[in-house]
Amino acid sequence: MNKKDDRIQHLVSLLENLEKVSLQDIAQIPPSQQHIVAEKIESLQDELKALMVDDEPMTH
Repeated sequence: MNKKDDRIQHLVSLLENLEKVSLQDIAQIPPSQQHIVAEKIESLQDELKALMVDDEPMTH
């Protein structure tokens, strides 16, 4: 693997780990912060997914 592949794999791993965060995990955070953390996790997941799509080679 080259460095770009390693970086992409690291981002894929991060996305997979973020997707494992459950509502039970978020419930461990103070209630006043739960919605903020949940929104930020969701936003980061969306951005990482967009990066994965952008990085895929285009085929015609």
